[in-house]
Order: sequence, then structure tokens, then C-alpha cells
Amino acid sequence: MNATAPGISRRTLLALLGVTGATGLVRPGRAIAAPGTTQTTTAATTTVAGQDLTAIAANPSFAFATDLAGTAGAGEASPIAAAYLLGTYEVTNAQYLEFVTDTSHETPPYWDNGTYPTGRADHPVLTVSLDSATDYCAWLTDRASDDGVTFRLPTEAEWENAASGPDGLSYPWGATAGTTYADLVLTSNYNYMAVCAAYELAEHGSDLATYTATGSDLYGQSFPISEILSIGSTGTVAGWNVTASRTGFIYTDVYDAITETGGYTTPVTTYAGGVSADGVWDLCGNCWEWTTSVITATHGGEMGQQVNAIRGGSWYANLNSCTAVYRGEGRDPSGRYPTVGFRVVATAD
Repeated sequence: MNATAPGISRRTLLALLGVTGATGLVRPGRAIAAPGTTQTTTAATTTVAGQDLTAIAANPSFAFATDLAGTAGAGEASPIAAAYLLGTYEVTNAQYLEFVTDTSHETPPYWDNGTYPTGRADHPVLTVSLDSATDYCAWLTDRASDDGVTFRLPTEAEWENAASGPDGLSYPWGATAGTTYADLVLTSNYNYMAVCAAYELAEHGSDLATYTATGSDLYGQSFPISEILSIGSTGTVAGWNVTASRTGFIYTDVYDAITETGGYTTPVTTYAGGVSADGVWDLCGNCWEWTTSVITATHGGEMGQQVNAIRGGSWYANLNSCTAVYRGEGRDPSGRYPTVGFRVVATAD
């Protein structure tokens, strides 16, 4: 990732966006061989205001793969008339710290003494409301004023268009998840709940976890983690969230300790196997990502409410949520959530 904020000529930016008649030097595409797949991606990238950006083509015929209820083939048309630059990575703690330092904006609640936890610089920033993410984009726009670039959050259509790619894939890397689990080893193209569960089972399976949630049927009792969590051969997880009795892993002191330091996120350059056809990382897993699109939620705790769509799943989410086409999840734009972060879009003025 680039830590500096070099300038970019407007001509170069327009060339990356594929605007007719644009000329000038464009950074050569970088080929990324995704481990365990046959897909090769070629990314047209640049850096503006410290943000690595990847060009995504316009798609005037774009339609969602599903409707909000998840019915395949029933998604509404949402034409994308112009090309755009999408953040190659989710916005990180280190990048957000620059914003906080420059603007005195409030810090996420898992930060301490004005900064992120040690070792989390390249992890996605979490518990940032949509309103704060929008403020971050405005700050970037001000920094990039000489470059003629405007930053904003993506629409839901722009997000899915980038995640599914030109072939309308179910995952950024292909048609299937390709996740396997055997002998305490998980193979995955993205970071979701099984990554955390596999680590706990391999490294702390015999350690005790104590139920701390008020109302849990097992409040105050302790059990080995291996008696709480289990993982199936295709990466399904049992014992993570047993809502009715509040006896899943997320109701224990071990889980509490994980969330206090920002969740079980991973650096945004970790999952090369999950890179999209255009060269964008972590479109599935690691953290949910805000969009500007308002929906009526059909899944999650906000079901039935008018909220902003979030996409991509997270370190907490199950494998069904971590696809390029999963819809229906949303959050209150003023809320701050331990699984929700964001990435940016840039366009030429």
C-alpha cells in the first residue's frame, strides 16, 4: 500500500477512467495470480491523496444478481453510466488516523489514547458511521483539490459491479467459495467467522471460555473452546451465535477480548486469492462496507427498517453473507458497528 500522496495529472486520471480522447501515461496493469484459482487479474491503478485506486469500467446494462430478498434473477436494473475509481483496499486504521489527526474527528471506540491498537495499522478501520465515512471522503476531496478529484462512498450498484466483475461472478475470484477445512487447517480466499474459529480451535481449543452475556442460559459457566465451536469441511461454523439461548462463542469472554481490540480483522493485503478481476482486495470478508444506497433491510437486526446498504460480509459474518451478490443487510447511517468499515470511490470533476 502507498503511504504517500503523490499528485496525479487530470489527463492520467481521465485515461484510467477510459474517457474518450484521453491520453497520457497510465500505470501498467499488474497481473495478480490468485492462489488456488485460474483467474488472472490485470489492474489499472493509481494513487490519489494516499488512496490506492483501481479503475472500474462503466456498465450501462448493470442489474443486481438478486433482489433484496435474495431471489436470483429478480434484481433490479441500476445502470452505471460512467467509469469510476474504487479503493483498491478498505480504508485502514493508519489512513483514518491521518484524518483524525488533521481534523480532530472522534476516534473509533476500540482505539486507545488517540490511536489504533498496536499492530493494526493495515487492518480496516471499524466502528465508523456512514456520516464519519462521508466526512473522511470530504477530507480526501479537499486534499485532492489540485488533482480535480472528488471522493465519495460507492453506491450499492457500483459495489456489486466491481465485486462481480464483467462476468457477473458470485465471488470476486470465481463461481464458488473454494473453502475447505481439515485437520484444524482452514483454506479460504477471504476472512470470515471460520478464520477466527479455526485460529481459536488450533491455538486455544483446550482453553476455557466463560459465558458473560446477561441472559445466557450458561451465564458464568466455562467450557473449552473446542466444546463451543466446530467447523465443517466446507467452512461452515457451528456454535458461533446461538441466539435463542445466548450460548454461542460470541457470548463469551474470549470473544469480548477480540472485539475490544477491533475484531478479528486481517491486514488488507492478506488474501491474494480473493482479489477481483479488476484487482480489488477484500470485497468479500474482513469488514462490511458502507454504501450510499438506502434500502429496506430484509436480513439482520435491522430487518424492515430503512437503512444504508452494506456489502461484502465481515470477519464476523457466515460464508453465505460473504459473496459478491448477497443483499438485504443494512445499518443506520449514524450508527457505529464493530464489523462495518468502508472503501472509497473517486471520480474526475
